[in-house]
Amino acid sequence: MLQDEVRKFVGDAVDGDIDAMWAVSKDIHAHPQVGFEETYASALCREVLAKEGFAVEDACENLPTAFRASWNNGEGPRIAFFAEYDALPELGHACGHNLIATSAMLAGIAAKRAMAQFGVAGSIEVFGTPAEEDGGGKIIMLERGAFDGLDAVYLMHPTSAMTRIGGECTSFKGAYVTYVGKPAHAESHPEEGVNAFDAASLFHQALGVSRQQLPDDVHVCDVILDISNDIGRIPARAKLEVEVSSTNGSHVEPAMDVVRRAARGIAMATGCEVEIEELGGYLGRIPNSVLGDAARGELEAFGEPVMEGMPGDKGGEDLGDVSRVMPACNIFGTILPERKISGHTPEFRELAISENGRHCLLVTSKAMACAALNLLRNPELLAQAREELAERLAGE
Repeated sequence: MLQDEVRKFVGDAVDGDIDAMWAVSKDIHAHPQVGFEETYASALCREVLAKEGFAVEDACENLPTAFRASWNNGEGPRIAFFAEYDALPELGHACGHNLIATSAMLAGIAAKRAMAQFGVAGSIEVFGTPAEEDGGGKIIMLERGAFDGLDAVYLMHPTSAMTRIGGECTSFKGAYVTYVGKPAHAESHPEEGVNAFDAASLFHQALGVSRQQLPDDVHVCDVILDISNDIGRIPARAKLEVEVSSTNGSHVEPAMDVVRRAARGIAMATGCEVEIEELGGYLGRIPNSVLGDAARGELEAFGEPVMEGMPGDKGGEDLGDVSRVMPACNIFGTILPERKISGHTPEFRELAISENGRHCLLVTSKAMACAALNLLRNPELLAQAREELAERLAGE
């Protein structure tokens, strides 16, 4: 059996399924639900995979929109594709998770059929992973043992400009900072109030000033989530969300200490009480050239131009935590080859259901399926991938 034979079989399988899966992608796009609430997409994905012969089950307790769909062909490695399907508040699928979900399913189905056709041993598994945008569904699943025993993981994320294999990304942590003051009539008795909005404003400025003393790779952002809004009353409550990120994970916690000190100092200066609720965060991605090279070769074989190397990015994702436990590869497939734009925008949302989005789904599904089959047929590559992961972790 030659890889060319496998590639042709997979290509034909994906070509035959693309219309049906594109309809599923548009269906998910038309029914956006935020993290941990993705009941529509989760049920739809389970139905599609069950009809294809996968054994579908809940992935772990108390996470109802997470699932595991598996197909086993005897003893051998276990390769997974991760599906995401959570949407953004107000914007819907402006990060293209409808494509992430369907690429995982389309790749899994094509790989399963090829395993049966060519007698390839091992398991193909598709995991539905909720709340990537906010909540870290993969981290919860990882901690609860849902991914135990996997040998490698592939995930496709849509991007713009040239298709690429993901390198390092940022680690980040966050917190809610809530100032509680004292209400008073803003005109007749302002001296009786303690102004939480003043505290929030000064805290924002303190973060801005503190950036000068932080390492260049650290990024701090904040937004006011809620505030007392009666113009005739001294604001007695203001809630902010703060996020600290860095391409160097060791810089995140020291920067969070700066945030905490600023929050407490401003409370003391204004007379407010302050509540700091830690939100946790995501660890940066550990790239894997063994998995990446396998995917790159298949993308190029299917005619997709791919950026050189494994360039890093300033995003963050819960796949990063998984990539520190098992070899993982994030393929970034383009939905706008001619220029770079930002995700989480209305333009990106519409591109996720454009003809470019369909092409991205088509070519990346083929590449992921073929890369997984190559790993299943050559387990020594998986051993090399594990060795690379260990070396990269040791070098951090």
